[in-house]
Amino acid sequence: MKSLGLKLALAAGTLVTLATTAAQADDDWGTVSAYVAVTSDYRFRGISQNDSNVSPQASINWSGSDGFYAGVWSSKTNWSGVAFSPVDQATPTFEVDLYAGKHFDLGGWDLNVEAYYYAYPDADKNILGPKDASFFEGIFQLSHSFGDLSLTATGAVSPEFSLGGGTGGYIAGTASYPLTDWLSISGTVGHQWVDAAPTDYTHFDIGLTATYRHWALDVRANGTDLNSLGCAFYMGSSIFNNSVCTTGVVATLTYNIPDVFNP
Repeated sequence: MKSLGLKLALAAGTLVTLATTAAQADDDWGTVSAYVAVTSDYRFRGISQNDSNVSPQASINWSGSDGFYAGVWSSKTNWSGVAFSPVDQATPTFEVDLYAGKHFDLGGWDLNVEAYYYAYPDADKNILGPKDASFFEGIFQLSHSFGDLSLTATGAVSPEFSLGGGTGGYIAGTASYPLTDWLSISGTVGHQWVDAAPTDYTHFDIGLTATYRHWALDVRANGTDLNSLGCAFYMGSSIFNNSVCTTGVVATLTYNIPDVFNP
């Protein structure tokens, strides 16, 4: 099995090659940005995706002047202790997300319409059977700034949630505010529901982000209101283990490359 680093490099290399070709054909081809990061716990909507362990992450993104964009994002994962897994590491060890969308300017409001695919290429089909770990979401975001305060409303719908969960829906609100020119505070409250789930749930996060040149350090509290039964559904884990759904503090260090071809 190829290492996560090589998988990320291959994905990034593909996009960079496409972007380079486009640049040669058209001077107004847009911008390719990227980042690499390490986080103490990869949380998706409040739930740990790497058994509360450190995760390396990376992304590369193309954006055009007309609001179109596309990209690839990846992270290490470990759905450890899942009920259908006889041994640790039998379920996805990494995630590769593909996305594309467009921003629309609505008189000072930004509408972002996005197609997003969460892929788990090494999910063990012998264990998961017909239940596919990968799934698609249509995501809609409306953002506006009121002075220094930025607010974003998010809605998402999935025709078939991960592991055969049926139709899924999600709503969230995010607020961010700069405290200084290098430090900001932000928080999110979101609500997830899935047809087959025993319960829907609410998650939250709040934290501080410090920036210096290309670096960013984010420290925040993440949590959900899921009990053991609900956590067992969303992570497929034992009802006796809901630690991946409880509140914890997550630190993430990111190095940003605003323009890959003009660093």
